Amino acid sequence: MQLVLQVYLTTSKTVGGVTFNGAARRGSGAKNSDGSSSGAGGSAWDFALTGSGDIVGVDGLSWGLGYGEVEAGKQSVTTADEHDREDMTAFVTYSMGPVTVGYQEAHINKGSAGSVDETTEAWGIAFNVNENLSVSYGERDVKYSNTAGTEAVTETNEGIAIAYTMGSMKIAGNNNEASNNNNSSGTNDSMTEIAVSFAF
Repeated sequence: MQLVLQVYLTTSKTVGGVTFNGAARRGSGAKNSDGSSSGAGGSAWDFALTGSGDIVGVDGLSWGLGYGEVEAGKQSVTTADEHDREDMTAFVTYSMGPVTVGYQEAHINKGSAGSVDETTEAWGIAFNVNENLSVSYGERDVKYSNTAGTEAVTETNEGIAIAYTMGSMKIAGNNNEASNNNNSSGTNDSMTEIAVSFAF
């Protein structure tokens, strides 16, 4: 039987309309079988800042950003090119009447030699036609920065959704399409879903 000690710390604080959330973990986060070493997948920390447009006098604006690192762990680092994994993202949304638009960027730097980093750009728009009907549309591009000598691949996604509520019944449907799915050139995938639900 192996004992692995982990310590978690979290905090949240709001000052002047800006909320800070932070977390830290000391000790390996990797899953290990009994008797194996827990050195890989070391400690991690992250934080996020979120707020509204009130601090700049823009009603309907929301924003946020976040950053985090996961230590590579001494046992997993084998070359000078390897370093901690980094994750970062930022978003902004704006609502005006029945319409809400949003944009987000994210980047994952996986750190290890030969790993595939990812950069994501996404946007979407939602429209509440009335109190019963809503429609939304969004697009997302994920660029996979493959190893030297291999061409980068960009996965593209788009989707549309519609929902209608009538009394206790809700009908919702969506259609999503993706090309170059999961860093695989020439692959295409699509999904259509219709759901009916009742509230009692």
